[in-house]
Amino acid sequence: MKALKLSLAAFLAFAFCFSGLYLVDPERFHWIYRCWQHAATLTSCISGNHFDFEVDLNGARYQGNTGNFVDSHVFFYGSYEKPILFFLRDTMKSAYSTDGVFLDIGANTGQHSLFMSKYVKEIHAFEPWQPVIKRFQRMVENSHIRNIVIHPFGLGDENSRKAFFKPPENNLASGSFVEGFTENNTYEGELEIRTGDDALEKAGVTSVALIKMDIEGYEKPALIGLRRTLRRDRPVVEFEISVDPKSPVSIKSSAELMGLFPEKYEFLVFSEKNNPATGAYFLEPTTEIVRFDKTQRYDMVAYPIEKKKSIPLKGPQP
Repeated sequence: MKALKLSLAAFLAFAFCFSGLYLVDPERFHWIYRCWQHAATLTSCISGNHFDFEVDLNGARYQGNTGNFVDSHVFFYGSYEKPILFFLRDTMKSAYSTDGVFLDIGANTGQHSLFMSKYVKEIHAFEPWQPVIKRFQRMVENSHIRNIVIHPFGLGDENSRKAFFKPPENNLASGSFVEGFTENNTYEGELEIRTGDDALEKAGVTSVALIKMDIEGYEKPALIGLRRTLRRDRPVVEFEISVDPKSPVSIKSSAELMGLFPEKYEFLVFSEKNNPATGAYFLEPTTEIVRFDKTQRYDMVAYPIEKKKSIPLKGPQP
C-alpha cells in the first residue's frame, strides 16, 4: 500500500511538472515530448546532446540527427519548410490533379521528394553530393517508395564537372557550386553537372508539371539549362533565389529573372507571415519585397499565366 501511494505521488508530481512546463514553455514541452517518442535512446533527451531519430514524414520514414539544421526542423516541426511543402502539394492537386511529374532540384536528403511522393505520378530528384544521396536512397528503400528516381549530379548550363564546396556537418543543405556561398563550406573536389534539358531527355521525361529548386546560389545556370523544358511544358516553379551582387552567377535584376523564363510568366514571393509549425503560407507580389541590390534570399514562385487560377495564394488548402 505504501509503495502504491509513493508511486501515485511520484506520478502526480511528474504530471504537475509536465503540465507546468507546457504552460510556461510550450516549445520546450513539445521538444521533450517528441524526444521521448522518437529519440534512438532516452538518455539523449536528458543529456541534451544531439541524437539520431526516426519519424513519420507524410507516410515515409525519415531518419536524421538533431545536429543537422534540416533534420532538427523535421524532428521539431514534423518537416522542413512546411509552408513550401504544403504549397507544392496544394498546387499539384489544384493544377495537375496529382498526375504530374515533379522535379526536386537540389534534393539533399530528399525531404521534399519523400513528402511529395504521395501527390505526384513521378519524381526526378537531382543531387550531386554522395553523403546525402546515400541517406536519401536508404530512406526511399526503407519507405518502399517506387516513384522517385534519384539522379546523382547537379544541374547547370553545361555538361561538365565543377568545383563543389561541401557543407559543414551542422547544415548539410548548404553545399554549393558557388565558391564562398557560405563561409563554412569547404572545397570537396569537382562534381558532375548536366543541363536539365539533356538529363530529362535521357531519362525519357516528356512532360514536367512542377519544379522545386533550392541549389544555393546556382539558380541562374540551372534555369538556363532548363530552357527547352520550361518553354515546352510551362511548369510551375518554386525556387529559392539567392541574390548576391558580388556573385558572378547571381541573378542581378528583375528583368534578368524574367528573361530566364518563357513569355507570360508571373512571379510571387513567400511572405514572412509563413508559419513553419503549422505550414500556413502566404504568397505576395514581388514588387515591394524582392530587391537585387543587396545579399538576400527569397522563396519565390514562377507560374505561367494560364495556370493563374490554380495557384493557391494562401494555405494550406483543404
